[in-house]
Amino acid sequence: MTLVKRLPTLTAITAISSLLLVGCSPGQSTTSGESGEPRSGGQLVMAREADASTLMPVDATDNESIWTVEEIYDTLLVPSVDGGTLNPSLATKWVQSEDKLSWTFTLRSGVTFSDGSPLTSADVKFSLEAASDPDLPSAFLNEQIAAIEAPAPETVVVKTKGVWSPLPSVLALFANSIVPENYGGLSREDFAKAPVGSGPFKVKSWNRGQQLELVRNTSYWGPDRPYLDGVTFVTVPDANTRATQLQGGQISINEAPAASSFAALASTPGLKASAFDSSLTSFLTLNNTRAPFSDVHIRRAIAYAIDREAILKAAYFGQGSAAGSFLSPAYWAYDANVTGRQFNLDEAKKEMAQSTQPQGFSVNILVTSGNATQLTIAQILQSELAEIGITVSINQMEPSAQRAARKSMDYDMAISVATTDITDPDELVRFIAVQSGGSNALYTGYDNKEVADLATKAAELSDQAERVKIYSKIQEKVNEDQPMVPLFYLPALYSYSDTVHGFQPSITGNYNLVNTWLSE
Repeated sequence: MTLVKRLPTLTAITAISSLLLVGCSPGQSTTSGESGEPRSGGQLVMAREADASTLMPVDATDNESIWTVEEIYDTLLVPSVDGGTLNPSLATKWVQSEDKLSWTFTLRSGVTFSDGSPLTSADVKFSLEAASDPDLPSAFLNEQIAAIEAPAPETVVVKTKGVWSPLPSVLALFANSIVPENYGGLSREDFAKAPVGSGPFKVKSWNRGQQLELVRNTSYWGPDRPYLDGVTFVTVPDANTRATQLQGGQISINEAPAASSFAALASTPGLKASAFDSSLTSFLTLNNTRAPFSDVHIRRAIAYAIDREAILKAAYFGQGSAAGSFLSPAYWAYDANVTGRQFNLDEAKKEMAQSTQPQGFSVNILVTSGNATQLTIAQILQSELAEIGITVSINQMEPSAQRAARKSMDYDMAISVATTDITDPDELVRFIAVQSGGSNALYTGYDNKEVADLATKAAELSDQAERVKIYSKIQEKVNEDQPMVPLFYLPALYSYSDTVHGFQPSITGNYNLVNTWLSE
């Protein structure tokens, strides 16, 4: 999720082969230093570990759904690629009132949905109100919206319950994408099957679990965009199979190649491999609602027992860095002084001795089947936790089943990742550390009222320096409680054909395929 104002310089995330990040609007090309004139045409094929679970912006929670939604719909504002600014999208201007209790947005003239119908303030009002339904997973970010008014076709006024700094950033959130008023006369269920947006691509077909095909939206408002005729997302859970398909020319882009094969792919003729700057953070999530993980000493012991540096070398081949805080260095609120419980076997044993299970116990860890990197991590954790009496069994599950198990809290431990969708800390702080923040605190069940109250207080302040102080307190408190174990800050790995140009995922993960093109 994104910002309206310029942010302070972002802390760089350790990554090799990292490309230059350039902020752009849809009307600008990001070629990452590439030469050559962009050309129109061609079908790009991207292989992903899992399929999108929904194409409804308000229902999306997984990255596959979120990053697909962002190709089909538009929001009022968008984050720059480097996360440093908010750029215009459907709104070309936004102004805060003197009392700081409302924002007025001026809409871009002449925008239509992919079916040719005009996009007006009535659509914006409907969309934002629909996204604010408290039963929806991302609605917590809209909870300070008091009213939405549409005084003119190209004017929207958003009123807030109090001073609320994250608002412009929140309106760049995928869940606040603009859909036709009343779903264009369809029921919500029927619209979900045939969605209509104003983004660069529109849905042609979707064979769930296998293939999702998008085609160019010829009504798109961005000049001469998109370049591509279309994009096909194919679901290929196994990393080795994706690598083979890329080398054989069956796909154009391999999302999340195995780190073990990254260097080889980078040196393969006809291919490119890039580690893009990212907000990606890896976690060992612990089910705090289930014994013995309800015991803070158990959670701390596990954190101390993990040798992150050893795992980075074995599983990520040195890419990324050991995590301390749960908050990514991509944020201006990241506190480098929160270093976490780094590897210390003596301290781990002391925590176990104080716990309810000093003699140890048995536990299951969920990993995604076909994900060689996760399996390597789990195997190392299995060995490391055995040193403090914890016997770990590895349970491999296909991505959608793993996702369902975590959401239903039917698990012990799991390897998971989180990325930000906006660069204001409000989203991820509440998503990871607040029970009501849309994911049951990253599906840990962690519930600390002090943390929740601090998160609310931070969002109400307009002074960024004061917000930083509060976010530091939150990071310290979460570190003390250790509801999950932050493992690594990671780059976003992609391998792709050298015929792919202008491919530059943003620090939030957005593919930005509006600017991607294919050479012959």
